[in-house]
Amino acid sequence: MIARHKCCEVYCGARETVGGSSVSSGCWGEDSNHENEWALRPPRCSAPPSAILSNARKVLVLTAGLFLVAGACACRRSTNTNPNANGGSSSTIATDPEQAKREAQNLVDQAKDLSSNDQDEQAAEVLKRAIAQDPNNAEAHLRLGMAYAALERKPEAEDSYKKAIELYRKRIQSDPKNADAYFNLGGAQSFLHQDEEAARNYRQATRLKPDDEEAFYQLGVAEKRLAHYPEALTAFKKALELDPEDYRATDAIEDAQEGANRIKEGKKHAEEMLKKQQANANANANTNVNSNSNARPVPKHSPKKPGVNN
Repeated sequence: MIARHKCCEVYCGARETVGGSSVSSGCWGEDSNHENEWALRPPRCSAPPSAILSNARKVLVLTAGLFLVAGACACRRSTNTNPNANGGSSSTIATDPEQAKREAQNLVDQAKDLSSNDQDEQAAEVLKRAIAQDPNNAEAHLRLGMAYAALERKPEAEDSYKKAIELYRKRIQSDPKNADAYFNLGGAQSFLHQDEEAARNYRQATRLKPDDEEAFYQLGVAEKRLAHYPEALTAFKKALELDPEDYRATDAIEDAQEGANRIKEGKKHAEEMLKKQQANANANANTNVNSNSNARPVPKHSPKKPGVNN
């Protein structure tokens, strides 16, 4: 028996004979070219407009429900995470000390990327979270000072640099051969214009790590600030030797050479002035001697004899 499918404009039957052959249950449609014959067609479902609208309404209702559920979950997640998070790290402080150190260092690495993209405000927030995880992370304090300095928050920057100096000194006490600690200590001191101390620690960093181009360059910068141009020139030349593509060292060598020339000319001028002053002093001394030798002598009176009138 053939029955009309309720949602398809085709005819379906359990099994029909077409052209003397037995055909399994399927759907057939009327062939437009053969009005009195049936042509085997693949099953399809071309629903009427009313059925399409009904299904569309169901889909819309279901979609709206899914959006509401997803929104509620998102709101729930947002209340349990730190709004200042960057890179997915939560604000929960780890209870395990080693885990806290690792989490702090991960945050410091995130802050580096933010700072390199001039996102200093975000970097400062991330670094504060790093310090909350590990208050003894000296690099976090140093980079926080750099972020504050970029934001022109000088008092906070100075406090962070001072804390970094304190922590790096402690690290050097426990590890005197830590070249990076000397280098970073010099950096914090340089930011506070403690150039004598900075130069001393940069120099120690170059002794411990003779191939550290950046340490030699920063040593040159500190020496230049102190007007120690010959020493700065030596440091910059070493930096360029280690990295011939460092254009900073090339420019710094020229500046240091000009400063050294000024110092040399200044010393030469000072020596010439000193010689002139000495020559003038000698000339004045000779003039006084000559003037005294040409003076008319005062006659001496002979003593009067008693009883004799002159």
